[in-house]
Parts: sequence; structure tokens; C-alpha cells
Amino acid sequence: MEFSYRISEAEYLRAAKLQLKGGSRARLLKLVLIWGLILVCLVVLLGIYHKSKQTNEAPAVQQESAEAVGPDHLADRLVENVLPFTVLAGVWIFIMFKWMPMRLQRVYRKDPSMQGQYTVSVTPESVATQNTAGTSSKTGWNIYNYWREGKDVILLVFHSGSYFLLSLRELPDAQRDELRGILTAALPKK
Repeated sequence: MEFSYRISEAEYLRAAKLQLKGGSRARLLKLVLIWGLILVCLVVLLGIYHKSKQTNEAPAVQQESAEAVGPDHLADRLVENVLPFTVLAGVWIFIMFKWMPMRLQRVYRKDPSMQGQYTVSVTPESVATQNTAGTSSKTGWNIYNYWREGKDVILLVFHSGSYFLLSLRELPDAQRDELRGILTAALPKK
């Protein structure tokens, strides 16, 4: 089976999200551990900051103990305790939902091999690819770990976790089914 396609920027972003969505549990565990470590370090630093602030201001606290109960002081303490965690959450949300897609778009726009016309020949024994940027390859199925399908895209995932993207946008249903049949016989679907 042979077909040609161009990968759009939207398909490229969908493929990256599809790969992240189906990520392994080990990768998710690493992410949770890293953010947990960051959170623990932040709590420790916040504790050290408050302890050093209390020792430096101990005489002043005794004089102002009657005034310290007021609502202004409570609001200041709340801001001091909650602000670092809010900033950390904001940074994490920015990285996940804004910076990563912007980075992927920049990679797509700068790489001419991603924007070229691909011609792919898929057989039960191998996959051959060629594009207008001058790259071509013919590989056996043993270099791939599994395949995954999303809206108009199929990812052939290497053992390293990187992937090769096939666009199904212009394929008729009969050819899509033929491609799925070849892939199912050659690789597990995840």
C-alpha cells in the first residue's frame, strides 16, 4: 500500500498530544516525583524563611502582640503562605498548556522536512518513507514498539518513545482499513 500526504501544523500538535496522552505510567510517576520534590523543597524553604523572620523580629513581636491579631496581619500571613504555591501552580500550567504547544509549533515551522510531501509504502514486512526534503528510509517493523491512532493521524512509536507520524486526512475509508490491518498484523496497538 502506498500513499502520499502533507502533515499540517494541527496534525503535528494532535500527534504530540496523542503521544503524551498515552504516556507510560513510569513517565507519569517520574513527573509526579519531580513536582513532589519541588513542592517539598518549596515548603522547606518557606519554613526556613518564616523561622529566620521570627528570630529576627522576636522583640518586635512581643510589643505588637495585641496588634498582630488584626485582619490585616491575617491577610499578610495568608499571602505569604499561599503565594509561593500559587506561583508554582501558575508556572506549571503555563508550561503544560502554553509553552509546550508554542515550542512544538516553532519546531514544525522551522523544519522543512516536516512540512514536505511524504510518500509512504507500507507492506507486511516493512515501511518505506520518502519526502520532498530529501530524506528516505526503509525499515522493518522490529524498530517500532507499537502504533496508536488519533483523529486523522497514526503514530508509529519507536522503542525510544519518539514516533513517526502518518496522516490519514486524505485517505479513503477502504485504504484506512487496509493500513490498520497491516499495522495490526505487524505491531500491537496501544
